[in-house]
Amino acid sequence: MRKRSGLGRFGLALVLSGTMILAGCSTNWVQEAEQIVAVMIPGAANLVTLIAMLEGKTVSAADLAMLQSAGTQAGSDMQLIQSLIAAYDKADAATKPAILSQIQSALNAVQANLQGLLPALHIKDMATQTKVAAVVGILLSEVQSLAAVVPAVQGAGVSGQGPAVARRSKASSPAGGKGKIPLSAQEFVKSYNATLTAKTGNADLDGATSGLQIHEHGAAARWASMGLLK
Repeated sequence: MRKRSGLGRFGLALVLSGTMILAGCSTNWVQEAEQIVAVMIPGAANLVTLIAMLEGKTVSAADLAMLQSAGTQAGSDMQLIQSLIAAYDKADAATKPAILSQIQSALNAVQANLQGLLPALHIKDMATQTKVAAVVGILLSEVQSLAAVVPAVQGAGVSGQGPAVARRSKASSPAGGKGKIPLSAQEFVKSYNATLTAKTGNADLDGATSGLQIHEHGAAARWASMGLLK
């Protein structure tokens, strides 16, 4: 398990606090979750774009078709999650538990899709295989972390004691991937871009990844901020 710096752990603890305290601060959780999913959608789409650029070089047509199907389905499921989170924000207390269950089901579908992808691929070039595995891994890790939050959110909604439930959930979380604190949207973008653009020594692969970075904010917002927003 990769160790985090003290500052990183502190930052992630703040993310967990802002993400999981629903009973008293529902809007914060909704906004944070929406931001995370919003940056994951282009992240999944860029995986497909990357592989398409490498077809015939290090990726076969069969693997391309498989990745396109998996990436499209993951993107569709994430868009569904995004719409369900928005619906949760507007729902009354009686309807929220059912919507949370739908969000959990959609997150589980994305997990199953991504988990089944890598064992089915047959990429012979080691650099490409490692890159694809790393990009899929960061997407999967974030989905798993979000899925682990939902039961605590459900408990907070039922008991009306969001902070206490969040702390108990954090204390009892396993050390593995499913117990990790979700990255914030900003942290996910940074980690994804660093993973995507890390040099491999494969010129075709490095060239394909150079223009596929994702952003926390849209192009219009970045332009209006004169480069202050990323």
